[in-house]
Amino acid sequence: MYGALIIHKKENAPTVNQFDTLPEIPIVLSDWTDENPYQIHRSLHNATDWYSIKKGSTQNYLSAIKERHLGTKLLNEWKRMLPMDVADVYYNRFLINGQSTQKQTQFKIGDKVRLRIANGAASSYFWLQYAGGKITVVASDGKDVTPLEVDRLIIGVSETYDIVVTIPDNNSYELKATPEDRTQFASLFLGDGAEISVPEMPKLKYFEGMKMMNGMMRMNGSMDDMGMNMSNQTMDMNNVMYPEITGLSKRQKKQKAHIDGMKSHNATTAPSEQPKQRLVTLNYAMLQSTQKTTLPAVEPANFKELRFELTGNMNRYVWTLDNKTISESDKILIKKDENVRIVLYNNSMMRHPMHLHGHFFRVLNGQGEYAPLKKRAGYYANGNRHHRVCRNRIRRRLVFSLPHFIPHDERHGTHF
Repeated sequence: MYGALIIHKKENAPTVNQFDTLPEIPIVLSDWTDENPYQIHRSLHNATDWYSIKKGSTQNYLSAIKERHLGTKLLNEWKRMLPMDVADVYYNRFLINGQSTQKQTQFKIGDKVRLRIANGAASSYFWLQYAGGKITVVASDGKDVTPLEVDRLIIGVSETYDIVVTIPDNNSYELKATPEDRTQFASLFLGDGAEISVPEMPKLKYFEGMKMMNGMMRMNGSMDDMGMNMSNQTMDMNNVMYPEITGLSKRQKKQKAHIDGMKSHNATTAPSEQPKQRLVTLNYAMLQSTQKTTLPAVEPANFKELRFELTGNMNRYVWTLDNKTISESDKILIKKDENVRIVLYNNSMMRHPMHLHGHFFRVLNGQGEYAPLKKRAGYYANGNRHHRVCRNRIRRRLVFSLPHFIPHDERHGTHF
């Protein structure tokens, strides 16, 4: 059993705003496999291609020739790199509140709805899109943020976002949750009437991603960021694989033309192509707290900066910090009244959600005194992020020890 625990503000709290009085729907996103989880774990450690085969995402030589990327494939093999992928496991279904499709028909034209979305998946990141127009982001990880209008956002494992959507007319509009590998999707329809769907996201251009990674991977196995600023999700290396941003490949255009010709003229979808419009995608640099989040000032002696590199071995499926597992690492002592700045650099080709048990942290994203508070942050491949915490202990895991920190009535340990 799983679900969302929602704590509302007190009615007279000074932070109550217009969005707190809207009708709301809790949403838990999840992924489902019919396979024994222990077998999945075993397969991942054996670096099998079976899941890629089931997802249709293999990059063999025949596919490379068809996509005119034979040279890319040969260089990939010469550097002994694994094929590109954005999700390691094949899932049979993706769910919203335990269902592939859910309908909420009580809403009418002009209604605004607050959706409290939590990603409870085992390993899936989800793209969120709405067929009825813009998405307004009003909270992240339970903390209010200055409202932001976006076309889409990606939500990491264990992350939460509160969004507000509007029912534009008397139809039923789809909120679509698409896993990052774009194999399937889950749907929530809001409103009563004809169903207006979000167009399915086009398949990823894996060879374009492989080509980019060939250029970034050094022969010693380390990554070269090529001078790109990928902190705070401002740049996503996977963008080169997104046809909606870089355009469809010739093969994809032929496939799309064939599929469009087969579709019924009665099918209703939101407009799928906006060639002159730029998609606004949420990133952490855009998040701004509605209240000041600055930590208490401390003497220089009580400030420290800690740097960690997210590392690992894809073939062995072992993930580490600074090339050390939890059993090889010592506790890191944080003294009472210390302020700690943590810099994490993701030197891998995978996204990694990181969180700090029992605490919020400030994401230093350029918003100054209004830097957002979060409990979980997703690290893009080859990206970095700065956090600042006060008196905190810090999978991939490190243990931070706070001997003087006692939340509520019991001594508490925290780890990344």
